[in-house]
Amino acid sequence: MSEAGLFIGIDTSCYTTSVAADTGESIVHIKKPLRVKEGECGLRQSEAVFQHVKNLPLCMDELKEQVDFKKFDNITVTVSSKPRNVDGSYMPVFTAGQAFAKVIADVTGAAYVETSHQEGHIMAAIHSCHKYSLLSEEFLTYHISGGTTELLLVKPCRAGFECEIVGGTLDLPAGQFIDRIGVKLGMDFPCGKYLDYSACEYNGEKSRIKTCVKDEYINFSGEETRYERFIEDGGNPELAAYCVMKCIAQSVKQSVISARNKYGVNNVLMVGGVSSSKFLRSEFSDMPNVFFAEAEFSTDNAVGVCQIGKLKYQK
Repeated sequence: MSEAGLFIGIDTSCYTTSVAADTGESIVHIKKPLRVKEGECGLRQSEAVFQHVKNLPLCMDELKEQVDFKKFDNITVTVSSKPRNVDGSYMPVFTAGQAFAKVIADVTGAAYVETSHQEGHIMAAIHSCHKYSLLSEEFLTYHISGGTTELLLVKPCRAGFECEIVGGTLDLPAGQFIDRIGVKLGMDFPCGKYLDYSACEYNGEKSRIKTCVKDEYINFSGEETRYERFIEDGGNPELAAYCVMKCIAQSVKQSVISARNKYGVNNVLMVGGVSSSKFLRSEFSDMPNVFFAEAEFSTDNAVGVCQIGKLKYQK
C-alpha cells in the first residue's frame, strides 16, 4: 500500500467530461468531448448532463487501466461542483460529476472535496507553468472560454482561490464570438482550433482592427455583427478569421494593461479554452509576466481540480 495517497479529480463542463489522477509519481488525465450536432452552436444543459452520465464510467474505466486504486490507503476525490467560487453559482452540468464523485467517495471511503470549475482552470495553469509562487501572492487571471471572458483579481486562500471580477466582457464571451463566426464560415463546432489556424495562416493584406474597450471592460457584439455582415457579403473567410482573432487579442491586451496599472499587480495567468490559441499567445509574446498553460491544460480538464484536492490535503 502507498501512504502518499491517490488524488482523483472530476470535471463535467459544458463541452467536456474529464477525470484525472495524481499518484505522486505521475498524473493521468482522461477526457471526452461532448458531441454537438453539425451546424449547431452548443448543447442544452439537459443533453450535456445526459452525455456526462454516459461518459463518466467510460473515463473512469480508462483511468483504472492506468492506475491501480487498490495500491493506495488514502484516496481523495475532488470535483468541480459549480462554475465559480461564489454563493449561488450553479450550472446543471456540474451535478453529474458531483453525484459521480460522491458515489466513489462513499463506496471507497475516500475523502470528498468540492471546488469550482474556474478554480480548476487556475490551478491547472499554475501546475502547467510551474508557477507555484502564485499560491502565495495576489495575481490577475484572464479566464477566456466559450461561456466566460472574465478578468479576475485572484487571492489564494486555504479553500482554493478567492476571485473578484475586475474586468472582461460586458456582452459576448470571446469563445462565443469565435464560435458564431466559425459556424458562419462553415466550421465544425467548437470552432476555436479552426478559426485560430485560419488566422495564423492568413498572410494577405491586413484590415484596420476596431476594438471597444473601456478601462478593463470589453464589448464584442458590435464586431460580431460587423464580421457576420462581412461574411454574408462574400468577404475573404481567412481575413475574417484573422480580424476576429486580432480583435480579441488586442481587446484582452488593452484590458490587461489597464488592470495592471489600476491594481499594481504584475503577474497575469491566462486560462480557459481560448487561451490555447496560438494566435493569442503570439500577440502576447512581447508582454512579460503573462503566463499561458500548455494547450491541454488551457482547455477544460480535471488536472487542476485534482491538484486543488492535493493542495487541501497537504495543508
